[in-house]
Amino acid sequence: MKTLFISYCQRDGNEYADELETQLSDYFEVKRDKSQLIANDDLYDFMAEIANEDYVAIVLTSGYMKSENCMLEVSFLMKQPDWAQKVMVLVIDEQIYSIDTKLELLCYWRDRKEALERKMREEKLGARILDEEYEHLKEINDKLEEFLEGVKKRKNPSQIAIVNEFVRRLKKDALENPVEDPISHQREKVLEYVISHADATREEIARNLNISYAYALRLLKSLVKQGRLQKDTNTAKKRSLYSPVAGQNGRTDEKARATDAGQ
Repeated sequence: MKTLFISYCQRDGNEYADELETQLSDYFEVKRDKSQLIANDDLYDFMAEIANEDYVAIVLTSGYMKSENCMLEVSFLMKQPDWAQKVMVLVIDEQIYSIDTKLELLCYWRDRKEALERKMREEKLGARILDEEYEHLKEINDKLEEFLEGVKKRKNPSQIAIVNEFVRRLKKDALENPVEDPISHQREKVLEYVISHADATREEIARNLNISYAYALRLLKSLVKQGRLQKDTNTAKKRSLYSPVAGQNGRTDEKARATDAGQ
């Protein structure tokens, strides 16, 4: 069964997520774990799991637009080459279409980033924590305007229209691409790179294969899910480690592993 992830803000989107789940659960394996984001050790790993779902429904409320975790999910998804085909947005707060609201949101996230920049110059402690938070805010700022424009161009389908469109896409994909995997080619390239480059970081994989870091992480997570890579955590060095499972591509003696020095 195809999977569908519902991305929403618990503060003001729970009711709409409940309704979507009820309407879509006959057709998809619906995912919307309310605790996973908090419990997961690696925020980017969690977002890569979302990107690997077949479809994503975004419940866009006023709370969603000012939630750091929610907007990080958006920025991560937008770095996936197939994001426009797999994501649909249900706009609950239609003020998002107004110029004033768009400018207010752009200023809100810009001001948060600039305030953190000032704190980073002033504080002598917590550099790693501040750096991580700054990276999150930078990701959001980099993609926010593009997302707002994309929402405007997509208009605003009703909830039932979104349900119908997801079902239509599901049936269309089953007829036209019964076995096609849109990321299979890049996934094989990532696997080959991990096998042949010991201790390559995720950043190096992305740079050398000319893909975004977000897409590289998605492909790595997909390979783990397939059982072709295995992941361990080096707690001493705080690194995520990936190594080929024995027997991949006919090779059982490879020691190559991809490490993420920043995690």
